[in-house]
Amino acid sequence: MPLVRRLLGRRSGRQERGRTSLPPLTGSSTAADVRVTPERALQVAAVYSCIRLLAETGSMLPSGVFQRQGNSRVPYDEHPAAPLLTYRANPQLEAGEFWAQVLGWMLLRGNAAVYVERSGGGLPIGLWPISWTSVEPRRVEATGELVYKVTLADDEWAPIRETDGLVRAENLLHFRSFGLGGVEGLSPIGMARQAVGTGFAATAYIGGFFARDASPGGIVSVPGKLNDAQYDRLTRQWRDLHEGFDKSHQLAVMEGGAKWEHTTLSPADAQFLEVYKLTRSEIAGIFGVPPHMIGDVERSTSWGSGIEQQSLGYVIYSLLPWLTRLERTAARLLGDPDVYLKFNPDALLRGDITQRFTAYAQARQWGWMSVNEIRAKEDEAPVEGGDEYLVPLNMVPAGSAAPPDQRALPRRPQQRAETAESPSLEELPAWVQRHHEQIAEFFAAQSERVVAALGLRPDATAEEIIDEAAENEELTAILLQLARGLVAEVGAQTAATLGGAFAAEQTLAVLAAGAAATAANINATTVRELAHQFTVSNAPRDVLAMFGRMTEARAQQLARARVNYLSNFGAHEGAKQAGARTKTWRVWDPNPRPTHAEADGQTVALRDMFTIGTHQGRWPHDYLLGVDEIAGCTCRLQVNL
Repeated sequence: MPLVRRLLGRRSGRQERGRTSLPPLTGSSTAADVRVTPERALQVAAVYSCIRLLAETGSMLPSGVFQRQGNSRVPYDEHPAAPLLTYRANPQLEAGEFWAQVLGWMLLRGNAAVYVERSGGGLPIGLWPISWTSVEPRRVEATGELVYKVTLADDEWAPIRETDGLVRAENLLHFRSFGLGGVEGLSPIGMARQAVGTGFAATAYIGGFFARDASPGGIVSVPGKLNDAQYDRLTRQWRDLHEGFDKSHQLAVMEGGAKWEHTTLSPADAQFLEVYKLTRSEIAGIFGVPPHMIGDVERSTSWGSGIEQQSLGYVIYSLLPWLTRLERTAARLLGDPDVYLKFNPDALLRGDITQRFTAYAQARQWGWMSVNEIRAKEDEAPVEGGDEYLVPLNMVPAGSAAPPDQRALPRRPQQRAETAESPSLEELPAWVQRHHEQIAEFFAAQSERVVAALGLRPDATAEEIIDEAAENEELTAILLQLARGLVAEVGAQTAATLGGAFAAEQTLAVLAAGAAATAANINATTVRELAHQFTVSNAPRDVLAMFGRMTEARAQQLARARVNYLSNFGAHEGAKQAGARTKTWRVWDPNPRPTHAEADGQTVALRDMFTIGTHQGRWPHDYLLGVDEIAGCTCRLQVNL
């Protein structure tokens, strides 16, 4: 594909790459007379070991999306891109496998491409890795804007909607490895193809050496001259008995005065084996991987004297540079400099049990870890009273002369509950009515606009009748105003119950994104229904009938769904700001569905997910649970200090 693109580009007048730019990996020959391609490079054990090690250890790490709030760093699971980056990149690909593919392409080609699938409201709803061989970066001559020409191979698929496959930079995440300027990163394999080619040649030579080896190793000499038949017979017998590594050191029977002279490995062959070992070390250096982690234990001491020191060196000098590149590129998807993706390499840095417990004891003694936080790191269940922090009595604030027993320590408010629950629909009738009325008014106004448009253009399609962009903007404003009021009320009530305060403005970005996504989904459904409901001859009557149903049943259904979702979200955010640590799934229906009955009483950390059947969600009515787990649900969220 790259060769075809270059030929077509030459015909169309596009400029070739500058002579000063470094070439991409296209399979150039090497001094070892080996043509290096990614597939062939992976056949070199050292190359495969390095790429597998970095890709698998990088993809296995826990990750999360966080937000900077002053000096604090808090999880931001509500961001639309958070579940894509940390849970499931798209319906067909888990996040761990997604990152393994991205790292694999970066390590092989120096570049990885990920197409960003967006909803009608512009929110990311899927991340689709694309082979870099199917991508060609281009610059728009007039503006210099970077675009990507995507030509999918036969075995690839991604929901690309752009005309002619020309994807703008905001819809394609371009992960680059080290580079010296230009659009593309440098391929580690391409830039070090000589070492990789030597390694491939060494592997092939050693394989041939064992295939041709004729142990016990030496020379057979006979007096006089053999005729052709005698020579063929002696050669055939010797090969049948001794050629091949599995026939080494068998009994040698000599006849006709023949003599065996033992020989050793030739200096050239012995030196080539050393070259093979040296090549493994060089390839490890290309990827920055400790040689001992790909089987070259002769050079392990240079990375530390213990497993912990060696693991620390690998994480800092080998893995973190690649993870940092992933985090910085993924930040483009988050759209806010205060929101970022972070991989947690702590799992690779665990010391032995003595070192861990010593560190825990210090953290507990000096008051920056609680018993339950320590137990969580050891995968142990929390204990009652384990959330308290110790305060060293011999410590005083800088400049304070008061003795410890005279200083007032911060205490919890006396009037404060230990738990709180999200309100039910029955407790929020005014909000349900308000949502129903305003959504129904929007549908009624939308009906008038559609009928008027049909009067002007009776033969127009549903897509031509409804201006989705304008309709989305209007409905988003309505939903956002309702959401802000409801979340402010529920969040403040929950925080006050737990003895805290609630800052509603901190949820505004999430509410705006959610309102836009909901508005886009509602209007997209309306367009689809409109396309199937009316005929040209009876268009006005069919449209009025359809919107009549929408202003009643559909508006009521949407109102209840929005209030359910927002009340749980508000309770969750209020609890988070009030310092709640855990949350519990509570069932109120006397005859709940089996998955909800099984989840009743399930308690997790506040920022973790509930597991409901085969789905995971943050609270009842969370859209992440899917329609089957949301429809008709009366479950409630309990938050706990």
